[in-house]
Amino acid sequence: MKRNKYEYLTFADYVDGIGKAYGDKPALSSYDRKGQETMLTYQQVSDKAKALAAVFTEKGYRGVHIGIVSENSLEWVIAYLGITASGNVAVCVDAEQSDENVEEMLVMADVSVLFVGEDNRRMGTRMLIDGKIDAIYELEGKGGASVKGLCEEGARLLADGKPYSCPDQNPRDTAALVFTSGTTSIPKMVLLSHHNILINVSDCLEGVEAGPKVFSALPCYHTYGMTTAVLATLVRGAHLCLNGNMRTVMRDLTLSKPYCMVAVPLMVEVIYKQILLGAQKAGKSGALEKILKSAAKKRRKGLEFSSPELEAMWQQYFGGLKLIICGGAHLSTEIEEAFDLFGAHIMQGYGITECSPMVSANECAGGRIGSVGRTLAHCQVRVKDEEIQVRGDNVMKGYYKGEDQMREVMDGEWFCTGDLGYVDKDGYIYITGRKKNLIVFKNGKKLSPEKLETLIMRIPFVKEVMVYGASQGTSADDVRLAASIYPDPELTKDMSTYDILDSLQNQINQINQTLPLYQHIQMVNIREQEFKKTASKKIKRYLA
Repeated sequence: MKRNKYEYLTFADYVDGIGKAYGDKPALSSYDRKGQETMLTYQQVSDKAKALAAVFTEKGYRGVHIGIVSENSLEWVIAYLGITASGNVAVCVDAEQSDENVEEMLVMADVSVLFVGEDNRRMGTRMLIDGKIDAIYELEGKGGASVKGLCEEGARLLADGKPYSCPDQNPRDTAALVFTSGTTSIPKMVLLSHHNILINVSDCLEGVEAGPKVFSALPCYHTYGMTTAVLATLVRGAHLCLNGNMRTVMRDLTLSKPYCMVAVPLMVEVIYKQILLGAQKAGKSGALEKILKSAAKKRRKGLEFSSPELEAMWQQYFGGLKLIICGGAHLSTEIEEAFDLFGAHIMQGYGITECSPMVSANECAGGRIGSVGRTLAHCQVRVKDEEIQVRGDNVMKGYYKGEDQMREVMDGEWFCTGDLGYVDKDGYIYITGRKKNLIVFKNGKKLSPEKLETLIMRIPFVKEVMVYGASQGTSADDVRLAASIYPDPELTKDMSTYDILDSLQNQINQINQTLPLYQHIQMVNIREQEFKKTASKKIKRYLA
């Protein structure tokens, strides 16, 4: 039985429901290279997804693994909804990886039908010629072998009374196969059911007032982007603006004029540093710093504070953006507090692919800075040996071809996230690090590198940092702490490498003075290129 109006049992119900509930309201928008908007209404989204599903149903597809490889687009969403509504499995693959990696992942996942974007067409065609897949369709094309062509064919089938979904679709059936981000290991293939995903969509809306318009640059192939940005926005009838190209994120954010943005910490940091850079260019860095410090002092004392200067600055850059839903990695408390002073609330949450992905979230009204919120309705959290563990309706069915992997991550019915943290007396969860990232010293002491990375990120011209244990002996635990840093090229363009390193060393020395001896950074090296990252913009430590 449905618990609320946002809860659907299957994607067939979801696709039908949003069309009937919201009709001609704007549903999805995107912008082309010239900044021109393309918009679909809810009825159009529903009709197109049903039509695509009808084609698959007519072909006799049921439980078929159908891949989607492309950057974000309106067609990407239609393909996903059509695949899942027809009782097939949407295989969501990171399009930013090399063709060789993508092809390997598709073969691992037993994909037989493939949707591709323009950049991946050649790879898909090669797979078809080699007999690795049975059919290929273009997302943005206009011929018969495209989403547009399939939707036209499906519309004719529906007009003839053909069904778009099997009548015996089960909420426990697999809806999506999603690859984990793989920050420290080979990605796993996560199986998520209709119930896993849709109950999570419903749960993550509790306590959230995201307004009439939402902007997202998160990739649709990632569970955070699909569940929190796409599905949760559409289920409540709001207007979602999708960015498909990271080079136009700030332009599209400005064009869309949203109330809410769904983001990862890296995007939030980019926004914050753009404000700082703008103040620097205008010769107002000192004034901005003074206002922020004064505001922070008053807030800590529980005093009300407002600043016309801060509000005007925010309005200049980001207009009516008032809420940022942020997850996927750690966000510094300093930035969260600063945004609050600008009048833009950051609502942090916590999730992991195997949990569909959301586990916890703060409320729009209230919540706690530094926390990732309280557990969602249909799941439970416990802390065992400092590790966050989860059980509930959102926890995956399992890993595809991964029984041994399942045994490694399950403690009875509890999923072991690998994330370290604690829960306070009021139920708010705090993440302190990643179990696999722990640095272990010869004296038995342990350190989460994330703690030091947060401190180093406060240095204004540091854009990215990774702290690690550099081996200095024959044993694995004979290490000294090192920091690999990528300086912001815009903020350091007038500095020599020597000046950058000297400034970094001086500021890290100051950080060291506040820490126990075993936590001192002893080595600093400068990177010339950004770190490789996962879909949620976390550094891939094993490639660093």
